[in-house]
Amino acid sequence: MTPPVIPGYAHRREVGRGGFATVHVYYQESTDREVAVKVLNDAGLPALVRERFLAEARAMAKVGSHDNIVTVYSADESADGRLFLVLEFYSGHDLKRVADHEPLSVRRVLDVGVRIAGAVETAHRAGILHRDIKPANILVNSYDKPALTDFGIAERSAAPAGGDVVLSVPWSAPEVVRPSGVEPGVPAEVYSLAATLWHLLTGHAPFAVPGGDNSLEAQEARILRGGPPPTGRAPRSLEAFLARAMSADPAARPRTAVEFARGLQAVQRELGFAVTEPALESAPVRLGEALPSDPVEPTATRERPPAVPVFEVVPPHPAVHSGPPAPGPLSSPGSRPEPRPATRRSGWPVLAPVAGVAVVAVALGVLLGGGNGGAPATSAPPPTDGQDVEAGGDNTPPGNPTVSAIRVDPATLRFSWTYSAVQDSDTYLWRTPDGALTGTTEKPTADIRSAGPLCIEVKVVRANGEHAAVDWSPRGCGT
Repeated sequence: MTPPVIPGYAHRREVGRGGFATVHVYYQESTDREVAVKVLNDAGLPALVRERFLAEARAMAKVGSHDNIVTVYSADESADGRLFLVLEFYSGHDLKRVADHEPLSVRRVLDVGVRIAGAVETAHRAGILHRDIKPANILVNSYDKPALTDFGIAERSAAPAGGDVVLSVPWSAPEVVRPSGVEPGVPAEVYSLAATLWHLLTGHAPFAVPGGDNSLEAQEARILRGGPPPTGRAPRSLEAFLARAMSADPAARPRTAVEFARGLQAVQRELGFAVTEPALESAPVRLGEALPSDPVEPTATRERPPAVPVFEVVPPHPAVHSGPPAPGPLSSPGSRPEPRPATRRSGWPVLAPVAGVAVVAVALGVLLGGGNGGAPATSAPPPTDGQDVEAGGDNTPPGNPTVSAIRVDPATLRFSWTYSAVQDSDTYLWRTPDGALTGTTEKPTADIRSAGPLCIEVKVVRANGEHAAVDWSPRGCGT
């Protein structure tokens, strides 16, 4: 099909063609730059569909300033009646093409995953679902920066009104593959994020069997059976995290894209990699919740945001929450407690709301402490060399924690720990010795669901990231 004539733009070349749209490179004369123009192939779309296309394009333009989202500059209609989008042009390849040629390293996959999760979270906070997260929709520019594109606008708008929407089946959640009557929401997006990273690690989709039947019907059947196989190329913690994020049960997945990012950050810390910061708004706004009254402070340190529970959580003091928020149109399943105001912690950098606390999301329960005024006070052994090690100076590493436990009810064990050289900004990783359960907390205590005996180990993490890789504590057990 002949590329449309667009005033102020000169056609350069075609770079991609699909069932609903064709992508061209145009030269924009007014800005002396190349742009990508995605043109719908069908000019005879109903008026309602055309209006939806333009409305969604305008919505995408609102989040286009995000560092990892391809910018939508404008949306319009050509003289021959074809709708088109003018987009930021990325000269590199999409990550499907890259990974299919050579799978990405674990380090690179974690970095890309955190960045794209930040982009998805930003869209969710603006009330936008992507609906088509997959490796081919992550582009890289000449600086190797990844960015998410194709928010399903063209495909969904070109589908017949009330008709089927074409799915990217290999990376779709079970509830998308087999609709249940409920519009797939945030959990389906989290699933697709995990499936995308699985693909980047291996060079093929999670449910594609090398040398086997990889028809869409065969892959759909495998998706519906639930649970991807291990990639065989990732550490156990990342394998477990991706498996949980791709659970057939939407409620078992990370509840938000930012919690997915925090889980990846935890693996980065575990492996000793630099921790990637997802680009997020300075004032957190969660899908389906009211805007918080959290003005940006003019100083270099801000209050930390309220911690929110992830997966199945056992709050040690339920009274700190006043009640569930009103559900929003794109909120994830289940009610969420309303966060209480954050508690100021000294020594945290400006970006601590994003990366200061990593959620290790490979377990049945994760606890992000915060506002836990009734938690036991931290204690430490007396100094042995005349120094005030209890104060925990900047150059004093933390002592190895001593862990103890008490049973607070038939289903819950409360673990607590003490150590020397405590700092107010310390946070803690905990895990069971087999690594099956793991989590983080801001206080030296964690309530964990267990009707029987359970042991955990603890690691102290400084606010600046130091001492996150020291040995785990001796295990402490409860019965």
